[in-house]
Amino acid sequence: MSIHDLFERIVGSLQKAALDPVHWPAAAGLIERAIGTRGNALMICSGADRVRERISFWRVCFDGRRYEDLERDYFTDCWPHDERIPRVRRLRDGELASTGDLYTRDEKESSPTYKLLSQIDMHTGLQVRLDGLAGLQVAWALGECTDARGWSSAQIAAIEQILPHLRHFASIRQALADAGALSQSLVKLLDNSQTGVIQLDGNGRIVAVNDLGAEILRRRDSLLDSRGALRARTPRETARLQRLLARALPAFGVQGSAGSMTIRRPMPRIPLFVQVSPVGGHEWGFQAGRVAALVLVVDPDRRSRLDPGLVAKAMNLTPAESHLAVMLAAGYSLSEIAAATLRTEGTVRWHLKQIFRKQGISRQTDLVRRVLALEGLPDTPG
Repeated sequence: MSIHDLFERIVGSLQKAALDPVHWPAAAGLIERAIGTRGNALMICSGADRVRERISFWRVCFDGRRYEDLERDYFTDCWPHDERIPRVRRLRDGELASTGDLYTRDEKESSPTYKLLSQIDMHTGLQVRLDGLAGLQVAWALGECTDARGWSSAQIAAIEQILPHLRHFASIRQALADAGALSQSLVKLLDNSQTGVIQLDGNGRIVAVNDLGAEILRRRDSLLDSRGALRARTPRETARLQRLLARALPAFGVQGSAGSMTIRRPMPRIPLFVQVSPVGGHEWGFQAGRVAALVLVVDPDRRSRLDPGLVAKAMNLTPAESHLAVMLAAGYSLSEIAAATLRTEGTVRWHLKQIFRKQGISRQTDLVRRVLALEGLPDTPG
């Protein structure tokens, strides 16, 4: 099998695993084969810090098999005091680091986590962190290199080629976790009330939508149904959406790929998060009426239940400042907020400084705590 064919199989396996995690060990085995490593551990979680962290996915696999005993051992004996975690959080998005470099010399002698990693030959591997929208965090640990000479530039390039697909896999898993729709069939997904679900056939035509998806399309302030075709409110966002759909629904015989974007709505509403993923393999072709792509639409407004107007009154903020505060509390980064609101990152940072001055604080975490403390308060007349 050529390396190209192997990567095609990896992408297809990740897309299957995104909808049903029973396929993850097979995907992990193919990844190990392509990279030239033995063993990998993947964690997907959300939350700005360990206090609010929520883990939605945790798998340890070797040679295409899942090892649940190792997963349990890690959480029982290591997770509460794993010295590696804060150092992984400080890695840049997509930066590869040697696992051994994340522990001090003394920790290598005393750390229960490092001892466990040594026992399963993952202490000489690599670690990478990936960011996602709305506070998504992905930590991926790779086991030892199968080449005695160590990690080569070709292996590093193979890892970097896989990372975007792994990020999309994690985004879909997190969207389903937030909606309480993990491991649901395509039919069952339509019953979900927390996430908008739009199913497309091989021609990109809308096959079915759930109630929230229909509500979003009916409002026409972000996504809309244009004679059976999915469109965005603005030409610019429609062009981006069409590129996502084209990658998810390529020509027959080509493996589709997942992608995501944000779609702006009229102020002060938070932008929608849209995730597009192929369903099944490329053998689905262009059969009309068969579900070939899944569009998940996450509305942060429904998740946070934070009203920018209430935040503005409670914290003495302007509409722009309160909108920024609510988006930060929903898990968006400053760069994502700038892109979603068509502002420069410098402008967003200026607004943030104004909020800090008014509130007498100096850290984003302090601001997020104050905003989240308002969640659930009644919107009383001012």
